[in-house]
This record gives sequence, C-alpha cells and structure tokens, in this order.
Amino acid sequence: MKKITLSFLLLSFLVVGKISAQDQRVYSQFFMNPYVLNSGYVGSTGYSTLFGSYRQQWIGLDGAPAYAHVSFHTPLQNNLSIGGMAYNDQVGAITTSGAKVTGGYLLQLERKQFIRFGLSLGGGYTGYDVEAGNDPTLAKYAGTGTSYVTADLGVVYYYNDLNIGLSVPNLIGRDMVSPDGFSEIQLKPYENLLIQASYRYLLNKNLAIEPHVLYRFSTVNMPQFEVAAIAHIGHVVWAGLNYRQEYGIAALAGFKIQEQWAIGFSYEYGNTELAGYSSGTAEVSIGYNLGDKKKSQKQAQSFIQNFRRTKAQEDRAAQRRQQLAQQRAQQQREEEAVAVTTPAPTPATEEPVETPVQTEAEEATPAAEIAIVSETIDHSIPLKHRTNTAGEWEIGATYTQVRVDSSKISTVKWTDALTATPATSAELPPSTVRKGGHFLELPAGHHVVAGEFDDFQAAEDYSDEIFEMGYHGAIVGYVSKMKQYVVVVHKGATMRQAEEEQKVWSSRHNLDHVYILNVLN
Repeated sequence: MKKITLSFLLLSFLVVGKISAQDQRVYSQFFMNPYVLNSGYVGSTGYSTLFGSYRQQWIGLDGAPAYAHVSFHTPLQNNLSIGGMAYNDQVGAITTSGAKVTGGYLLQLERKQFIRFGLSLGGGYTGYDVEAGNDPTLAKYAGTGTSYVTADLGVVYYYNDLNIGLSVPNLIGRDMVSPDGFSEIQLKPYENLLIQASYRYLLNKNLAIEPHVLYRFSTVNMPQFEVAAIAHIGHVVWAGLNYRQEYGIAALAGFKIQEQWAIGFSYEYGNTELAGYSSGTAEVSIGYNLGDKKKSQKQAQSFIQNFRRTKAQEDRAAQRRQQLAQQRAQQQREEEAVAVTTPAPTPATEEPVETPVQTEAEEATPAAEIAIVSETIDHSIPLKHRTNTAGEWEIGATYTQVRVDSSKISTVKWTDALTATPATSAELPPSTVRKGGHFLELPAGHHVVAGEFDDFQAAEDYSDEIFEMGYHGAIVGYVSKMKQYVVVVHKGATMRQAEEEQKVWSSRHNLDHVYILNVLN
C-alpha cells in the first residue's frame, strides 16, 4: 500500500530551533460559527450557542493535521457578550492544546447599522511526541513542550443582512519551540489579518442564499482567498460549495432539528499533488442554540435559526395577520356606519389667489359678482396643506375658474384632508399617501410611524421590541404606495395631536426615526 509520513518534516522543523506559530485555522464550515475566526462575532447569534467541530485533513496520510474545537458564547445585558473556546490541533508529532476567553460589545450606530467588537485572551501548550532514537539533536525535545500566551481582536460591521469583519488573529506571536519551555511574548499584530464578508439574501420565507468571501493576509505564510455559497432550503436543510485558493473545492451540506440543532458536513478532494496518498479532507460540525432567543440586544444573526422567524413563529404570524385583517374589516364597517349618521362636511372654502388685470377703460366689476361658468383642478400644481385653528389638517387644491366674461382666475379650495380631499393627480404633500387596497392597509388618519420594513415578520419583531421597551399599543400596517409594512405607535385624531405625539416618541431612547404619515381616503 502506498503510504507517506509527515514526521520527518516536523522533526526537521524542531531541530532548527525557534519556529514561529501562527493561529490562522482553516475550517470549511466557518460560516456556521464565525466566532472561531473572528472574536467580534461573540454573542452575535442572539442565543447562548454551543458549537463543536472536528476536521481531519488528508485522510490516509500518516501525521496529517487534525483540528478540533468547542466554543460557547452568549449575549448579556447592556450590549455586552462573553464567550470562550478550547481547541486541540495535532500535526504529526506535535500536539497543541489551548483555550481562550472573549469579551464583546455591541455598538448601535442607527436603527439598521451596528458594530461588534471582541477581544480574546488565552494560552496553551505545545507538546512534542518525538522518538529520538540515537540522535542527540532530537533527544532533547522528547517529552518536552512549550507554553504560550495568545490574544486576538475582531471587529464586525452590520448593515441589515450584510456583515463585514476584520480580525487580528495573532496580537501576540509565539514560538512553537522554545528551549526555555515558555514562548516569549511578542507583539505582532500586523503579521496576520483576516477580512471576511457575507450577505444573507432572503428570497422568500423558505429560501435564502448566503455568499461568503474571506481573505487571509499574512507576511509569514502565503496569503489565501476563499469563497463559499450556501442555500438554506426551508427551515431544515442547507447545501453549498466552498473554494479555497491553491487547494480546491469542498462540498457542503447539513440539516437542522427544530431550528435549535445544526449538523454540518463537508468533504474536500484537496490538492491534486496528494491525490495518490490521500482520500481528501472531511469535516463535521455540530451547533446548538440553548433556550429561547435573548432580547437583550437589538442585533443578532444566527446560522442555525437563519430566517427571521422559526417555522412555529411563521405559523403564529399567519394567525396574527388573519386576526389583524378581521379587526381592520370590523373597524372599516364601524367607520362606515358612523359616516352614515355624521353630517356632511363643511363646504370647501375658497381663497382667490390671482385676479386678472383690468384696463382703465373697463368698468370695474367686483370679482365676487362675476359669475363662474366652469372650474377644473389644476393638476400641475402640488396640493397645499395647512392646520386650521381647530388643529385639523386641510388640503388645498388649486382650481382654474372660467367666468362669464371669459376671464380666468386661480382659486385654492380648502377641504378636510382625511374625508374630502378631491380626486386629482396633483402631487401630494410630503409624507402623504392615499389609502390602498391591501388587507392590512392603514386607515385614513395621521399615523406616527416608528419604522418601515419589507416584510411582515420584521415589522412584527420591531413591534415586539417596542413593547418590551415598555411602550404599548404599537400596531403593524401596510402602505401600498410605499410597498412596505410600517409600525405605528400612535394615530392622532387631529394633525396637532399627531405632531405632539411625534415629538414625544422622538425623544424616547432608540426611537429617533419617528415621523408622521398621513393617509388619505
């Protein structure tokens, strides 16, 4: 049987003396637990998350590298997070074991933008299982080892479903072999850098695509480029491919159990130069989200629960949408019943804004006494708006009137905005839309809006967040003109009341994106 060993390579490293070790671990399924590559991801899943992974490289090759790690991290109150990782790496006669602890902090820039920071400190031990024989050069390493200290730093920027990370995996460099048994602490933050980016694109409620890009920069090893693409199918399985520069393609697949467990597998054919000696590289990863999702932090992104809601939450949301539709239908019937018994609105008031110039030879006739024979709305002039003395909002449409003497005059007619705005293609005032036909469409009124979202689940989540802040009464509605769901925290009976409420809500913590949306019939 054809067989090769790596031991002679490793032993030759040892006899050189000091060998610099760099912790740029390579895992094909890094996307399942990005914390293993970047400490900035500590606590980022929104759960207390336990992960483990084992990678056997170059199966069938004696002394081939084998890597294993287990990690745990969780978000805390006040935007803090903690975590830790233990690992064991075995390459031929060299075994390295270590652990680290991580502290993290989440900084919110605005409602959709966040930055995570993570700093890790730890240590480990490298042992040498060397059979020296009669070679005195190797004998001194038999049964010995080297202790070391490690530190790394990571930063991650989030914007919606996009995240970009930068990590320094070796703030403190170390020697793999040290005659003193302890590696001297060496600050080397620029020898290795890792840049990564990913985006989670939700095609629908049951399908998501997730591309990843990595670049490992190093001044002591060859820089390396890596890409991966994952498809999340339903809430159960995923599949994808990974390509690593100068190494090859890996097939990726896995499944989830109740969106709490995730088990992933990968297989890499690997470098063709080893094809005759190795049957490839295999990797298995297992992740578990303990308990319920924590509400202590506004930003979270989990691979195990990668859709915005679990399947069970989707079912509850569908029931909620049905209940809301029924409530809106009942509210519409009540409003129509009230309208039948309500007196007709006050006729529009006219405000002449332009009077034709008369010559001196003409006999002046008061404009009010000249009969109007026709009038039409001037659609080219945007609608005006004002708040009257009663605090009610009025819309002003510009009419062109033709008088009996064929002269023309422009007149602004003011009507109640919510009940009597005329049908016109004229531009509406800012933050004003006409009511659409969606079953969750917002009714006519002055709505104080705290956020807008592309899907109902995200809007419902934000409504729940506002509730947990202690502010009750938020509802979710739809605006056909915007093609978005909105979270409404107040509906003003008059414009003046809505303006007062908008000021109150804007002053509240984490609710700085609050505005008035006027919906017209």
